[in-house]
This record gives sequence, structure tokens and C-alpha cells, in this order.
Amino acid sequence: MDPRQTIIENYPQLTPELQRAAAFTLEHVNELVVLSMRAFAAQAGVRPATLLRLAQRLGFDGWVELKHSFIADLGLGGETYGARAQKLVRDGTHSLREQMFGAQAQNLALGREQNRDAMEQAVSLMESAQQVYVCGFRASFPIAWSLYYVWRLFHRRVSLIDGFANNDEMFTRDFGPEDTLVIIGFAPYSRETLQVLDAAKRAGAKVVALSDSPLSPLAQQADSRLYFSTESPSFFPSVVSGISIAECLLAMLVARHGSEAVERIEETERWLFESGAYVTAGKKTDERG
Repeated sequence: MDPRQTIIENYPQLTPELQRAAAFTLEHVNELVVLSMRAFAAQAGVRPATLLRLAQRLGFDGWVELKHSFIADLGLGGETYGARAQKLVRDGTHSLREQMFGAQAQNLALGREQNRDAMEQAVSLMESAQQVYVCGFRASFPIAWSLYYVWRLFHRRVSLIDGFANNDEMFTRDFGPEDTLVIIGFAPYSRETLQVLDAAKRAGAKVVALSDSPLSPLAQQADSRLYFSTESPSFFPSVVSGISIAECLLAMLVARHGSEAVERIEETERWLFESGAYVTAGKKTDERG
């Protein structure tokens, strides 16, 4: 049973109080899956009994069953990292190398097919924005950093929301309707990522989501959606396909910007060599540094 769709279909028949609880539930799924019923009710401004009645009216035995339905819908109810790691230890390394490279090849092929018609739209939103913000926390950070770092070589109006020193609000307070947020995440979804997404939607900014499923809370609120598979024989999800999508977006952005991008890249590259940030092969570096 899809809990989101169930709420939407039953919403008109609910009492005003239950409608308020239902609307809050749809808008705060990330809090729902980590908070107790009492704590979630306090945030929603309703009594815990109201949440219990809501769950029962939707066809669930109780609030716990509704909560577990959302957890499963978000992809959070699968095999734990620890269990997957134990399986690796038990099975050993025999054929693991081939399995790993085979899984990566499949993920890349799936990403190519899934995003065949969506890449141009995503690039258009990214290119036309007054300011672009790139966001990806925890395991999604390498994808976000790669996209931001290379993009900055030829585009000034891009910022990375890195979360260092809990500084998210330094960026989210500046969101505006002319801006675009490129947000990256996969199950289990980071609470901070969803908070940034919520801030962008409130500000009217456009959202490009790189995520793992159409059911992802990132994808469901995005204006443009790109998908990457995280399947891996290892204990931890793979980000290889996500990196490949970021690299494809960057190549397309350069092609769109044309000679302006080429000039900016050449200027940046020249500065990097002249400043000593880039070192040519065979050149000795200062032993003191």
C-alpha cells in the first residue's frame, strides 16, 4: 500500500482535524520516520490520538503500521549495512572483483537509459538560474563536490552547500525564485538534505534532483529528475552512476555555454598553473611544502 497515495485518495473524506494531520504528514515524512508518535504529534500541533485515528481511517491497524509503510516506501527498510558486510565476510573475495565491476557497468547502462530524455531539461534549469546551489550530504557529497568543483572552472554563480559547521542557513536564507537547487541523495535520505529541499521549495526556487527512485522525497518535489542506481555487491551503496550523471551534465553545460565557457576554462587553467596549484609532470616541488 502506497501511503502517500492512500492519504491523497482519502483526504477529501477526512474530518478537518484529520486533514490537518494528513497534510502535515505528507509534508514532513522525514520527521515521521524518525520521531515517536508523541513527538510527531507535538510538531503537527495535534494530539497523538488524532494520528492514531488518521492511520486507522486510512486502513492501517495503527500509527506504527503507517510509519512502517512510509519507511518501506522510502527504501529504508532493506538489509542493513552491517548485515551486508557480514555477507561479504562470509562469502569471501571469490569473484567479488567481477561482481563489483559488473554491477557498476549495469548501473551506468541503467543511468544512460533512465535519463535519456531528462538531461536537456535539467541542463536548461541549471544554465538559466541566477544562482545555482549544489547540495549533497554524507555519501552523496562526492557527487555534489565533483559537480561543484568542475562547474566552478567555468561558471561563477554556483555555490556548494556543504554543511560544514552546520552552516546550511547561510545558503538557504538566500534562496529565491530565480535560483536553482541541484540536490543529490539516495536512501536512506539525509534529514539535512530534506531540510534544504524544503527551504528551496518555500522560496520558489527550481529543483533538479539526482536520486535513486521516482518515489524518493527528492524526486517527488523536483522540477527536473535524474536517476542513478546505487546497487552494489559491497555493503555500501555505489555512487559511480551518480558521478557519471554529474560529469555528463558538466559536459553538456560547457557545450551550451560555448566560447564563453572555453575562455573561462582557459583562464582558470592558466591561473592554476601559474599559481602553482597545478604542477606539470616531472617538476620538483618545494621540499618544505
